[in-house]
Amino acid sequence: MTQQNQRRRRQSLVDTEVQGSLLRKLALHWGVFFLANTLALMIWIRMFEQPESGWGETMLESLRRFLPFYVISLALIPAFIWDTLQLTNRFAGPIMRLRSALSAASEGRSVAPLKFRGGDFWQELADDFNAVVCAKAGSDRSASDSDAS
Repeated sequence: MTQQNQRRRRQSLVDTEVQGSLLRKLALHWGVFFLANTLALMIWIRMFEQPESGWGETMLESLRRFLPFYVISLALIPAFIWDTLQLTNRFAGPIMRLRSALSAASEGRSVAPLKFRGGDFWQELADDFNAVVCAKAGSDRSASDSDAS
């Protein structure tokens, strides 16, 4: 592996469209999960522990009793988003590199062999791309040899 493939990414968001969508969806799911749990806890308290209380009292009671759960749940959101971002880099980074190499190849520029970082997904895409570039270079050489004769 080259030194470039062992370095850490400098950018957190490699593909803002894809990664941003995933992170927004994660935050939305986390928020729905948090609200559903809060509602379930309030209903439990209201139905089984304090059926005579009003909803306002039940909400205050659930907040008092489950405040550590709420604080920990909210505090974990950044950690989960960061971890998801790191995971998405393992597939967004290789696809961005492949897109860049395909763009260069389509413009007729020479393309260096594509290599992904060690922990990245889709390593075989780089191998397949490199095989196509080598085959194209071989056919171009054959065509230019034929033209020269």
